[in-house]
Amino acid sequence: MNFFPEISSDSSVSQISKTFTISIGAFLSYISIWWASWYPGAEPGGGGYIAQRMMSTKTEKDSVYATLFFQIAHYCIRPWPWILVGLCALILYPDLPYADKKLGYVMAMKDFLPAGIKGLLLVSFFAAYMSTISTQLNWGSSYLVNDLYKRFVKPESHFGSEEKAQKNYVLMSRIATVVIMFFAIGVTTQVNTISGVWSFIIECGAGLGLVLILRWYWWRINAWSEITATIVPFFAYYISKYILDFPFEYSFFFTVGITTVSWLAVTFLTKPSSAEKLTDFYKKVRPSGNWEPIRKSINMDKPKTSVLSLTFCWFFAVGMVYSVLFAIGKLIFKEWTEGVIWLILAIVFFVLLKRFITKSNLFD
Repeated sequence: MNFFPEISSDSSVSQISKTFTISIGAFLSYISIWWASWYPGAEPGGGGYIAQRMMSTKTEKDSVYATLFFQIAHYCIRPWPWILVGLCALILYPDLPYADKKLGYVMAMKDFLPAGIKGLLLVSFFAAYMSTISTQLNWGSSYLVNDLYKRFVKPESHFGSEEKAQKNYVLMSRIATVVIMFFAIGVTTQVNTISGVWSFIIECGAGLGLVLILRWYWWRINAWSEITATIVPFFAYYISKYILDFPFEYSFFFTVGITTVSWLAVTFLTKPSSAEKLTDFYKKVRPSGNWEPIRKSINMDKPKTSVLSLTFCWFFAVGMVYSVLFAIGKLIFKEWTEGVIWLILAIVFFVLLKRFITKSNLFD
């Protein structure tokens, strides 16, 4: 079994072959998503879901290894049932048109699951759907109320008493939830498939990912940088899809480019965060990268962990995760020799990762 996609720029490829091939532009877009786009659950630069798991551990060391285990469970173990069903569906339903290949999953469920399991699966779908909807609505309203309304429109001091303030904030959160819900309904009228929803999310967050990463390594990034990188992709997405009519692989890079230029311009046109906040952040986090002006202003030593050493740790961790993913696949398909090779490679990457973590003084 070949884990790597066949990359082709030949537009004459048959519909069946297209199931197993992607264009060069699409390939470059997909490998760029991890750093360029914000998307729920795996935000570049660290997001709420991952942060919750890290903060629930005892020490920083525990959080790193717990997060590494999560990556293996999430990307190496969990996807294989989906992959196997998808491969089986291609064989079981070969006459499905190219555009309807995804229906093979539903048809396999209908044809092969017993009634009880089928009912359990349906309930699981509803539970996952409702939990996601409620999470996103509450999350969105909390941003609007706590980070915008409470801070800039009506601070707590405006009401005279904490009780009045809390009643007003609860009311505004309910209103915000309804507004977000209707906005979401408006968006869904423009998207007809699950893949279309993910494409919309990825493209409307394109360019924001770079800010979320660099804010840890560059003192000059401020709140206006993030606000710009959050808003601009929506306009760029509209232009690329409805005016220029670009396919995904071109609209993605168009949105990333427009967003990057916009937030960089805003960063240099606006003032940096206050020296007090930057100093507090540096003392607490001790970030690597371009924090020289802040470090010198408070006369602190350089952090022991460099960006280069962190890059090596990242590379070895990614290599280990992919090696485990491929090893499991090879063993499932009884390709024992290649499976063992991938397992050995995963162990080598883990040993190198552990050595680099030790040498880089990451937990000192």
